Amino acid sequence: MEYLSLFGLLQAYSIPPTQVRLIRHGNKEVSALDTFEQDPKKFTEYTAWQKPGKYGNAKYLAVFCPGRGTTSLFLGIWEVFGVTANRELSAEHFAQLDKYNFPKQWSENTDRYELQLSAKMQDIPKRLVIDWGKSTVSWVQSKDKPIVEIKPTNSIGEFSSYDSVLLSYADLIKLIKDTDSNVSWVNALSSVNGVYLIKNTLDGKLYVGSAYGKGGILGRWSAYASSGHGGNKLLKGLDTHFFEFSILEISPATMSAEDVIARENRWKLCLGTRNFGLNDN
Repeated sequence: MEYLSLFGLLQAYSIPPTQVRLIRHGNKEVSALDTFEQDPKKFTEYTAWQKPGKYGNAKYLAVFCPGRGTTSLFLGIWEVFGVTANRELSAEHFAQLDKYNFPKQWSENTDRYELQLSAKMQDIPKRLVIDWGKSTVSWVQSKDKPIVEIKPTNSIGEFSSYDSVLLSYADLIKLIKDTDSNVSWVNALSSVNGVYLIKNTLDGKLYVGSAYGKGGILGRWSAYASSGHGGNKLLKGLDTHFFEFSILEISPATMSAEDVIARENRWKLCLGTRNFGLNDN
């Protein structure tokens, strides 16, 4: 059986692989995935500043961020419209470095590529997963890669552990609206009760809540997906785009509501969310 490779997929989208450089950003200067999701213009500018000749004569960049292990997650295709050599860079170019707080030394030893996010392959960003290879492999390549997975539409990836849960509000919406594409999450979150945390990443304020009814944690989080605030007074009116959901502790479905609430109150005390956060009781 022949397996589809990245180059085969590029050809299916009428993109010649010989005109493509594969880029795998790390998370050293910026968090690649977070920056791509929250500020696409910053992400494009970050990709644009590179050492002379780094992208060769490529007409397209297929850009990825780190996944689990040696895998990488596809973020999109950027078209290359030219490059401005370092000696020709203007004050307008350098202003972009200041705007995004990029390293000052980039103005001395890098060129700036003219990049634009392409409409090509816009149906599979954050769904296509490839095996990039070992961490020692160069972050700019022109070699074909095996495809590990193409996730279903609205998939947020496979559930791994309760300790590692850290969901954006956008991902929570995907999870609730498309349970068929996120079966592992549905099974895991609906089978346990427990105490959870909502962080407003805009100002760092915290809200502690608990789930002890039908549907477990998933059932409780469905209320936030529906209303944005789940009936909690201090969450009303806040921008849900900045909400981040995690789990402080889990408890079996057989634990009484009283015991779960006692654990919730313990966490509120420990984290100070009544005095300094978003809990009003």
